[in-house]
Amino acid sequence: MLTLEHVGICANNTKLLKDWYIQLFNFKVVYDNQKEMPTYFLLMDDESMLEIYPMDHSTETKTNKHQGIRHIAFGTDNAEKEYENLMKNNVEIIDELKSNPKGIKTIFFKDPEGNIIHFIERPTPLV
Repeated sequence: MLTLEHVGICANNTKLLKDWYIQLFNFKVVYDNQKEMPTYFLLMDDESMLEIYPMDHSTETKTNKHQGIRHIAFGTDNAEKEYENLMKNNVEIIDELKSNPKGIKTIFFKDPEGNIIHFIERPTPLV
């Protein structure tokens, strides 16, 4: 059986990015290598993780429509609450809270390093 253990985010400032994910989403640090520019693993409620590690090279900012992996989607059972939290914390919103005819709610936004994050609330799970 395969599972998604973690998603890696290569960051310019790992401490700042780690603090942002903890402050906004209450993720928990389960690993800190305590180097000058640390690598962190942050645990989510479903026991999947984000790895935040230091970059060696920067790249140009890309949109959600460029080739390759472009966003991380987090499922939620309350998109309105998550949207209010984003707005309260002055997060850069790409696509505001929307609901389609099937009742699927989505929000796209950026973390402090420009990574595209997506919240999705589905009335009926895909699986």
